[in-house]
Amino acid sequence: MKIRNIITTIGVLLVTTTAFPQSLLWRVSGKDMKSQSYLYGTIHIQDRRVFAFDSAVWRCFDGCDAIAVELLLDQIDFKAVREKMYMPEGLSLAKLLSKDEYRILDSLCKAKLGAGALFFSGMKPFFLMSAIQQADLPKDEPLPLDMFLLKKARDKGMVCHGLEDYMEQVKAVDAIRIDDQLDILRQVLHAEQDLAVSFDSLVLLYLDFNMEKIAEMMDDPTLPDNFNKSLVEKRNKVMLKGFRKIARKENVFCAVGCAHLIGNTGLIAQLRKRGYVVEPVPMRWIE
Repeated sequence: MKIRNIITTIGVLLVTTTAFPQSLLWRVSGKDMKSQSYLYGTIHIQDRRVFAFDSAVWRCFDGCDAIAVELLLDQIDFKAVREKMYMPEGLSLAKLLSKDEYRILDSLCKAKLGAGALFFSGMKPFFLMSAIQQADLPKDEPLPLDMFLLKKARDKGMVCHGLEDYMEQVKAVDAIRIDDQLDILRQVLHAEQDLAVSFDSLVLLYLDFNMEKIAEMMDDPTLPDNFNKSLVEKRNKVMLKGFRKIARKENVFCAVGCAHLIGNTGLIAQLRKRGYVVEPVPMRWIE
C-alpha cells in the first residue's frame, strides 16, 4: 500500500473513469429539475491556492438559490462527534500497536499535534491518521474550502442543505475494520516521504484539474476491500439521492469532495445514467 494513495483518499474526501475535461465545475440540467444546477469538486483544506478560482465559479454560485454540501459543519455537535471518534472501552493504540510502532506514534503526535500518543490512544486509527496528516497543511485561510462556501451561502441568505449527517460519515469509517485502519496508520508511521510533501503533490493535481490521475492514485488494490466502498461509493448513493431531491425544487450549487464526482459510481456518471445532462463549465485559477 502506498502512503501517497492513502493521502489521496483522505484528502479528496476530506476514485476508473473516462477522460474528464479540465474543470471542477459542472452544469446539471434536464429531466425533473426545476432549472439548471451545479456540481463543484472541493478539497477540505485551507490552502489559499484552492480558493483562487475565477468569476465563472462565482457566477454559478450567485445564480443559485441554495447550496448543498456534504455536511452542515457549522451545525455539528462537536461533543457528540468527539465521542464517536474513539474506540470501544478497553481498546487502545498502546495495546494494538507494537512497542516500536507506539514509540514512533508518540514522537509523531508530539511533533504534529502537540501532545503524546497517550492523549490519543483511545482514538480510532482512521481519525488519528487524518489529524496527523492535516497538521502540517497550510492554514492560509480561516476556514477549509467547503466551510468557506457554506459561510458565503449563509451570508447571502441562500437555503443550505447537508447531503449527509455526521453519523453517516462515522458509519462509513466504522465499516472499515480496526485491523485495516491500523494497517493504514502503520503506513503513516513508517512513511519515508514527508506527509506535507505528499499532500502538496495531491493539491497540484487538483489545481491542474487532473481528476484522472487522482482517480488512478485512489484505484489501489492494496487498500482494504471495503475502504473505497465505505468512504466513497456508499456515500455517493446518499449524495445522489439528496442532490436529486433538492434539485427538483431549487437550483442548487452542490459542493462536495472531488472524489465524489468522478468514477463509475460518482455523481457525474450516475446523474448521466439517469438521463440528466451533465457538462463541464470552463474555469481557471487566478494568478
